[in-house]
Amino acid sequence: MDRNGLTVLDCTLRDGGYYSNWNFDTALVEEYLAACPGLGIDVVELGYVRFKEGHFGPYGQLPAGLTPNLREALPAGHRLRFAVMVDGTDLAGPPAGEVGRLLAEKLAPGSLPVEMVRVAVRYDRVAGVTEAVASLREAGYAVCLNLMQIDLATAEQADTCLAAVAAMGPLEAVYIADSLGSLRPERTAELVRAFRDGQSAPVGIHAHDNQGFALHNTVIAAEAGATWLDGTVHGMGRGAGNTRTEQLLAVLGDGPERLQPLMDLVVRHFHPLMDKYRWGPSGLYAIAGMRDVHPTYVQRIEEHTALAADEKLSALGFLGDASASAFSTDVFDEALAHASA
Repeated sequence: MDRNGLTVLDCTLRDGGYYSNWNFDTALVEEYLAACPGLGIDVVELGYVRFKEGHFGPYGQLPAGLTPNLREALPAGHRLRFAVMVDGTDLAGPPAGEVGRLLAEKLAPGSLPVEMVRVAVRYDRVAGVTEAVASLREAGYAVCLNLMQIDLATAEQADTCLAAVAAMGPLEAVYIADSLGSLRPERTAELVRAFRDGQSAPVGIHAHDNQGFALHNTVIAAEAGATWLDGTVHGMGRGAGNTRTEQLLAVLGDGPERLQPLMDLVVRHFHPLMDKYRWGPSGLYAIAGMRDVHPTYVQRIEEHTALAADEKLSALGFLGDASASAFSTDVFDEALAHASA
């Protein structure tokens, strides 16, 4: 695939944090940042900035994780850009017109220069973040929109979302975000083409691997006109995980010598994490993806190690029938009760 005009964004510290509660070993982060400039990675997403208090690790409540050693780990002359993510639901707290200023104040003590903010918002709530996006731009940030659960949108809903995006003003990129791991290749291409043609910002793809389609959907999206491509190291990410950065870079033409530092990082740090957290495609995640079930349900089901296979399948069947595309503790408890009945 021709790499010209493509932007590769690695979001390991953000999406991978759903397993580690945004805690990462210092040596891992330093080696990761040191390796990124020599790879075909353009942007590193460092984690979440939040306006509500919570029990999150340092990369889930930036700038806590942005310590001086990270700046020192980067080679001189690197050209990486740094991004953070803000959850659209978190924007309900502060005044929308003050979001940019407040975020800049939060990030000021951090050791790395954040120039980009990705706003994660469900496809039917885009209009509600318009003022906050304008505030972020006014504060000097490039803004990306990650359109969560966009695969669930009807044709009419997708058109409404597209109109809201087009009216929002300049954006760095608009992402098709496969939040549920439900996207299939033909739907991926359809959505990319619609957002490519219907508004002026570049289109991106953030894929999940529930059905084993993450890398394939990313390539299909690029062929359909997406120019921003997400990945995570060894696929570490919510639920079944994401497009593997090392595989994506290989598809884009990085050879063994260039990839070696990343593969060393995978073996030293991410293999042990995978043994511990067990992300990646599975039968349960595939079912969840096919039935539009939120991946956190599968993560929680898998944490109940005493559940037999038939009980897990029964719980997941209940969730599929309940159209459980958003996570709810009450609904999860109902699913467990159903499975044990």
